[in-house]
Amino acid sequence: MPIRILLADDHVLFRRGLRRILEEEPEFEIVAETGSGIEAVELARRLQPDVAVLDIAMKELNGVEATRQTLRHSPSTAVMILSMHSDERYVIRSVKAGARGYVLKDSVEEGLIRAIHLLHKGQAFFSPAVARIFQERFVGGPAFREVDDRYEMLTERERQIYHLLAEGHSSKEIATRLGISVHTAETHRTHIMEKLGLHGIAELVLSAVRRGLIS
Repeated sequence: MPIRILLADDHVLFRRGLRRILEEEPEFEIVAETGSGIEAVELARRLQPDVAVLDIAMKELNGVEATRQTLRHSPSTAVMILSMHSDERYVIRSVKAGARGYVLKDSVEEGLIRAIHLLHKGQAFFSPAVARIFQERFVGGPAFREVDDRYEMLTERERQIYHLLAEGHSSKEIATRLGISVHTAETHRTHIMEKLGLHGIAELVLSAVRRGLIS
């Protein structure tokens, strides 16, 4: 049986390069690809891939939240994060969301294929620079005991809308993108503001940047 892979990265040329690398492996089958975090979650729900390779900085829904939602809908999928940076904040949040791998984009050719094989076997894989973070901060230490974040109170739909709002989308654009009414989108926006204690879109964007959800 081939290892069924979902590929999600919003940089088209990079995604095509990844696909070429993976398609050289006879044991791999690319079942779908996308540049959207929201679409990645939906594809994972529908296709139940063995491995999902998710870019950390996707539009509409970043890799950390896409990981969390993917595993909610497809718990048997092993998630691997791709990133340009070995930023401790992103690594820790990715692992807490359920990712079992974290590969730096500058070492994709050396580590990607091995990582997918290991994740499919139930193991973990981290690029060397990322692995050093765990050597310095053992699991269960201070890095994994963050102060409670109000973001955790948001529902799955509210998190999707939070990301879209932070990217500058209007309520009308969000309604069209998610297939909901403008009224529903605005109601979610109100609830998000209340739960996070925010008083305007500028504060919302800043809060998303501080959480590492957008750059």
